Amino acid sequence: MSSNVYEDDTIVATEIAGGRHRELIGGLWDEMGPHQLAFLKGQGLQPHHRLMDIGCGALRLGTLAVDYLDAGRYFGSDISESLMRTGYDLELSDEGRAKTPWSHFRASPDFDLPDPDSPVDFAIAQSVFTHLPLNHLRRCLAQLAPKMASGGRFFVTYFECRPDQDLFETVLQPGGIVRTRDTIDPFHYRLDDLAWAIDRAPWDFEPIGDWGHLRGQMVCAYRRR
Repeated sequence: MSSNVYEDDTIVATEIAGGRHRELIGGLWDEMGPHQLAFLKGQGLQPHHRLMDIGCGALRLGTLAVDYLDAGRYFGSDISESLMRTGYDLELSDEGRAKTPWSHFRASPDFDLPDPDSPVDFAIAQSVFTHLPLNHLRRCLAQLAPKMASGGRFFVTYFECRPDQDLFETVLQPGGIVRTRDTIDPFHYRLDDLAWAIDRAPWDFEPIGDWGHLRGQMVCAYRRR
C-alpha cells in the first residue's frame, strides 16, 4: 500500500467505514502478524521486553505482541491516528486494551514516537521504508535513538537492489509480485544506502537478508550503541 494513501484522510476514512482496515495496510493480516512475531521471538524478544512498532497501522502485529508481552511493554506509531484507533478499538481484546493504554500510541508524519517509561529493547518497521525515500529512514533513526536501550535492535524491512542489478531500472523482487524503482513507491535500496543512513548516528548496521517475507522484502537491523 502506497504511503500516499495514508496521507489522504478521505480514503482512510472510507476504507475504515467499510470495514477494510485490514486490507488498507496491505492485507496478509493472518500471515504477516504471526510472521513478524515469530521473527522477533527468534531474535530474542521476551515478554518483559519493550517493543516499539513503527508503522503499526491497525495493529496487525500489535494484537499478537500485546498478548505476548507483559503489560505496558508495547508502543505503536503510525502516520494515521484513525487507523491506529480502529485497530485499538476493534482488534485488541478488552484485556489487551487494559494491558496497553492508548497513551502508548502516537500519530506522526515525521516519526515523533511515543515516550516509553524506560528505553525500548526492540523496534520494528515492517513495510514502512519500502514506501518512503531514504531520508525518512535517517530521520526515524535519529528520533528513535534516544528511546532505545543500549544494545537494542531496530529491524527494518526493505526491497533490495543487488549489486548485479541496475539501481535506476525497475527491479522485479523475489516472488515475482512486486516491481520496485529508485524514485517511485515502492522503493528499492542497496545495502550501502541503508548503512549510509546511520552516518554520525549512534547505531551499528547489521544486514540480515531473506526472512521469508511473502512479497520479497528483506530485513536488516540497526543496533543501538
